[in-house]
Amino acid sequence: MKLTGTSGVVCAAVLTTVAAFTDFVAFGGKSLCEEAVSLDGEWRLDYFPQPLSGAVRELPLKVPFGTVKATVPGNCELDLVNAGVLPPLEIGLNVTEARKYEGHQWLYSKTFDTPDVPADGSRATLVFEGIDTLADVFLNGEKIGEAANMLIPHRFDVTGRLKNGANTVQVLIRSAFYETQGESVGQMTYHMGFADNVPLRKAAHMGGWDIFPRIYAAGLWRGVSLEIESPVRIGDVAWIMRNYRKSDAGNVCGVKAQFRVQGPVSAFIGGLTVRVSVVRGKERIASCERPLNSVHNSFDMTAFGFDLWWPKGAGPQPLYDAAIEVVSPDGVILARDARRIGFRTVELVRDDVYGPERPGQFLFKVNGEPIYVRGSNWVPVDAVPSRQAGRIVETLEMFDDLNCNMVRVWGGGVYEPDTFFDFCDEHGIMVWQDFMTGCAQFPQDDRYAAAMEEEARSVVLRLRNRPSLVLWSGNNENDSALWWSGGRDFGLDPNGDRPSRVTIPRVLREFDVTRPYLPSSPYYSEDVAKGLAQPSEMHLWGERGYYKTPFYTNSPCWFASEMGYHGAPNRASLERMMTAGGVYPWKNPATNDCLALDWNDEWRLKASSPFLDRSSGLWGRNNLMTKQAKLMFGGVERDLDGFIAESQTIQAEAMKTFCEMFRSRKFTRFNGLIWWNVRDGWPQISDAVVDYYGGKKLAYYALKAAQRDVLALLVDDRSAWVVNDLMRPVKGHALYRDKATGKVLLDRDYEVAANSKTRLGEVAIFGQELVEIEYTVDGGDVQKNHFLYGEPPFRWADVRAWTGGATIWRLEAE
Repeated sequence: MKLTGTSGVVCAAVLTTVAAFTDFVAFGGKSLCEEAVSLDGEWRLDYFPQPLSGAVRELPLKVPFGTVKATVPGNCELDLVNAGVLPPLEIGLNVTEARKYEGHQWLYSKTFDTPDVPADGSRATLVFEGIDTLADVFLNGEKIGEAANMLIPHRFDVTGRLKNGANTVQVLIRSAFYETQGESVGQMTYHMGFADNVPLRKAAHMGGWDIFPRIYAAGLWRGVSLEIESPVRIGDVAWIMRNYRKSDAGNVCGVKAQFRVQGPVSAFIGGLTVRVSVVRGKERIASCERPLNSVHNSFDMTAFGFDLWWPKGAGPQPLYDAAIEVVSPDGVILARDARRIGFRTVELVRDDVYGPERPGQFLFKVNGEPIYVRGSNWVPVDAVPSRQAGRIVETLEMFDDLNCNMVRVWGGGVYEPDTFFDFCDEHGIMVWQDFMTGCAQFPQDDRYAAAMEEEARSVVLRLRNRPSLVLWSGNNENDSALWWSGGRDFGLDPNGDRPSRVTIPRVLREFDVTRPYLPSSPYYSEDVAKGLAQPSEMHLWGERGYYKTPFYTNSPCWFASEMGYHGAPNRASLERMMTAGGVYPWKNPATNDCLALDWNDEWRLKASSPFLDRSSGLWGRNNLMTKQAKLMFGGVERDLDGFIAESQTIQAEAMKTFCEMFRSRKFTRFNGLIWWNVRDGWPQISDAVVDYYGGKKLAYYALKAAQRDVLALLVDDRSAWVVNDLMRPVKGHALYRDKATGKVLLDRDYEVAANSKTRLGEVAIFGQELVEIEYTVDGGDVQKNHFLYGEPPFRWADVRAWTGGATIWRLEAE
């Protein structure tokens, strides 16, 4: 079938994707580049203390310096480790040794041979995917540009500056530590106690965090290349879907392919043609062709019968090959942009919580269907930025194994590369993307606004076509941080924040009108700031006490995007991250008061207390585990293996309870939980359910069972439920029985409508006991669950016996 548009251009029916708050097509890909010469690998690294009189900004160096071999992508600290100047940072207290180099400058140098650059309008561009952070860039001794943001790429046009033969590129990085000393921060700035990064566009966690050490790294942390670009180039590609509807003939929508073409004037008057096509397998789904006349192009088409992209568990994730080509009269492709796209709509239904008469809402809808969110938070997978790339896919495979349908990219880290989004596109994992500011009040001045606008534009243009990306969020906890720092006492309103209320929305209004935007997480609207309402999305941390207190069970929110519980790592991991003398945690294990246990410095640093500062609230984070053990079992095991088992058991039960409590109230009280978090980015003691080395804690298996698409469960009011997240009805059989006696408590068949839940009845349980749950789904294999019932404290010996020596979670996950 072919259609003719108003311009007379012949367009085939297009298969498109929606990824929008209104409607929008999403994909990832790259434009055609004639040649990209990688400059990764071995570089020379010179280093020297930055002069107190001011940073060195010119070459050649006129100060004494040391030299080591460097690896790019890399970080200076790692190069010093490899050269034997620093010890391995992951072990014991070694990471603190890196602090003495925070005041250094670093000069990267590499010589390369010049590739051919045709004299036909081709361009040569030096591309740095990540420079950490403040740098002057030189080619053959001549300064060609500067960088001041580690979170976005930097490109420098060197056309006409390359010499025949050998060329030398150099990057002179100055100390972020000294740079921040010349900056002022606002009176209400709060930044986990460490405000050094606030004036800079540098990953926040690097200054020290409650989940990361202080590694104030510097370096070329992502790849470097020399790109030779053809005279005709395609950029700023957007696939936009409008007016999506269903018809008897299938899905129908209007599709806009919008893009920019760069090239000489002759390209626009020389009879060139633009071809747009969408292909699935060997079948051409859509195509459109017309002459190239203008720089900024917009192709409007109508699409019929396309398949929608769905989140994991709700349906398939069809992806299509979409291409835009500029073609010469004799059929030569002069420029090409190719990527895989997916089609879907997304909407966030949100309202504050005012009370019974206006209870609020926070609900994601994809393709018009409400989606219950089973997700987890994503933190940088390594505290040293250059090592993150190799750990991304293996960590996302854990998200997939845990049946997560959403990942929240936390705002204290970095923007992840295409590899991350490729996986999420392919596996149906929705992405909640924070902009990279967190837990602080950031500068409100014009200079910072300009830097933030440049960053937001770079990120939005790169990611706006991804089907997996369903939400932009302005920051992590910055609204809350204004309250923590005392802003409410002075009548300050978070809605006056310039980056999240003005700068970022302005970029989105111009470059991505297709997705919902949340100004902050949690978001304090004007009514919330006035005390007239509460947020419908919250981070449920509280006092970190017993996991069934009203703080968790009676929260007014509809959605929790952070919620977690501490758990000790496996012993094998502790032995890798500690010195032999530091593995056992306590200096005074014989004390009668378990809350007075004195942790050694290695455990405190790994907790994380980045500065080992007794006055900091992070000094006692290990006490969360002993506090929780006392609440749950009345005491703490002093044998290390016993303590690990006890701690992991509590974490597993807590995380399982959070998930099941939320799911039992699906769409009637809770619409999703993004728990904290899958994996550590450093060897440490934390809320993560997988440690830095890949060691899975018991909570991993508990969550894997609790996040199945169909789950039979029991909650504290004694009601039994089956929850179905599939977009089809299911039926089966459920059996509930007492673990100790074998007595059957509930035995019945069930049917559950698509994307719904059903109450099976009430289970007669009393005292303290463990209920075993077995159920089938549509005649499949028996699946297992359990419910630990009763008021604490429990006897640790009883729980160990009930859980089979801490194996029950693994068995249920299988």
